[in-house]
Amino acid sequence: MYFDLTSLGIHFDTIIIWGLLMACLYNLFLKFAVEDRSSSPLVVSLLMLSSYGLSYEIVDLNAGTSIYSIWAYYDIATILIVLASHKLLKLRFSASLYYIVVGLTLNTLLYLILHVDIVVYGRTEYWWFWSFFSVGINTVDFFMVVTLIFGKDWLHIGKLFTKKNNKKQINSLKNC
Repeated sequence: MYFDLTSLGIHFDTIIIWGLLMACLYNLFLKFAVEDRSSSPLVVSLLMLSSYGLSYEIVDLNAGTSIYSIWAYYDIATILIVLASHKLLKLRFSASLYYIVVGLTLNTLLYLILHVDIVVYGRTEYWWFWSFFSVGINTVDFFMVVTLIFGKDWLHIGKLFTKKNNKKQINSLKNC
């Protein structure tokens, strides 16, 4: 029996956009319901919803092999817009921001590797990386949605970027 998995990818994109919408609405609710709540998760989820929604509507899925480089450009632009918005609005960097930047960077790398594989090297026969790409992109997108909803540093990625953690490690080494 044969299943056409291309339509599944389109439907998964719809689920991701729906998840980003729910994350945006949830963060909007929390912004007004919780006192002293940072605006960073709300701004990040709003920008992610806008980015994914626009790329879903604007990008022509019949663009052929150049679709991967187009999506890589969208992810790079989204990273720059999210970081610029935090600088302009003087927002504190949150765990959600770190996860989104790391997730979009991973997606960009996967898109660029696949673009090089198909366009530059001209590979037309199926190999393991294409499955890894499909699972990897969808998993990273799912993790970004989960992070925007829960807003926790559940993989401790945020600790890699905070200066407090580095100072604690240096102080503990001085005592040795």
